[in-house]
Amino acid sequence: MKRIVSVLLILLFTALPLHAEQAAFSAFDFVCGHAGSDWICYIFPDITLYMPLAWEGRITAVQDSSGVSFYQTASLEKYAEEGVEGGGFLFRLCASEDESFRDLPAYADLGYSENVGLHFYLTLPSDYPAYPGDEAVRAEYDEMAKETDTIREDAEIGPNMSFYPPDGVPLDGNGLA
Repeated sequence: MKRIVSVLLILLFTALPLHAEQAAFSAFDFVCGHAGSDWICYIFPDITLYMPLAWEGRITAVQDSSGVSFYQTASLEKYAEEGVEGGGFLFRLCASEDESFRDLPAYADLGYSENVGLHFYLTLPSDYPAYPGDEAVRAEYDEMAKETDTIREDAEIGPNMSFYPPDGVPLDGNGLA
């Protein structure tokens, strides 16, 4: 009996660090990879966003504690050269425990995750954030902005058990896996 209790205690204490690391993940931690030959996917613990493969190298994701903002890289960089932050904003993935986001001027509802009790939605730009001084950059932004409806329609809500790598540490969200 003593041996069984010892084994159970060892199992319990070896499992605790893994759970503690996973609990430290937020709803906005993500990994990025490819889904088939046509899509880039941003995999979050409870939602997956699919973006056209043509966006590879043309989109920048910036995470903070309340969401992840997606920018057209060319506009973001052009604005940054002028000391302006946040240019080229395409959309932001957000979550809410209630439906107060419905009062926002520009949003797209993605759905509700029963797993975490959160409503996921995208906030959309209220003005035109493409870099104005470069026609090619503006054309690229316009092309990308047209795909926002597809991203909304293809979003998948639900626990993504493959989000957590075996070592319990999320992959670098800035690169493609």
